[in-house]
Amino acid sequence: MTVTTRLTFQLTNKLKKMNKFNINKKRLNYNIVPMSSDNDNDKQIVIEFLKKNFFQQEPLIMCIQLYKDVESVEKLQNHLFKTLDNGLTFKAVSSNGDLIGVITNEIIVRDNEKRSSCSSNREVQEGSVKFNEFMKLFQKVEQETDMFERYPNVNRVMDIKGVAVNETFRGQGVCKALFYKSKELALENKCSMVRVDCSSYFSASAAEKLGFQCIYSLNYEDYTNEKGEVIFNSLPPHKQFKVHVIFIEDFFHTD
Repeated sequence: MTVTTRLTFQLTNKLKKMNKFNINKKRLNYNIVPMSSDNDNDKQIVIEFLKKNFFQQEPLIMCIQLYKDVESVEKLQNHLFKTLDNGLTFKAVSSNGDLIGVITNEIIVRDNEKRSSCSSNREVQEGSVKFNEFMKLFQKVEQETDMFERYPNVNRVMDIKGVAVNETFRGQGVCKALFYKSKELALENKCSMVRVDCSSYFSASAAEKLGFQCIYSLNYEDYTNEKGEVIFNSLPPHKQFKVHVIFIEDFFHTD
């Protein structure tokens, strides 16, 4: 049995175990399945789920009240939904067919390392003010993280773009199962590392519990505009933007 085959077997068993949890003494059964990129209805259901369970609760969006700027909301959603057609978006679906969680992923390759979360200078210039503020932050994080310079032996990275779980099912292991699916995808696509950017305290905590290590952090109170004004006055406990990574071989030894 090769190392890859062994790791795949270990991961498959973990995913099966995590697909059953108790809620109020009732067993919750769900499956992790791919979003059908060629099914417009399935894609739209995922989009609406992310709008409700991600965009309406994301701390940076909330603190600059981006949701009040229709143009910015539309631009940001269109920008982040670009990756939904790459075949790397997966859903947690309950036994009765309800969508309870979503994770979106993207593969970053050394020779083509531009990430979809980073807009071009032209896109920033043509965007609305709040959209620009959001994108400039991601540009700064990307430049200062400099993944492939930091890890010269890493050529392919599975980048978790976003994860959202229906509030009713949080704390039941759904997020963990979705993270493990991204790990499985990384193995299948010969990625040696998984990365996740965390704008909230809770997403960072979830990543750290799974063994991810923080390689970059930015205090929101230190991120200011030309006038020295803090741009993202995020409410507690959201105080930092963090970038977490984990090597695939390390991911398999976490619970």
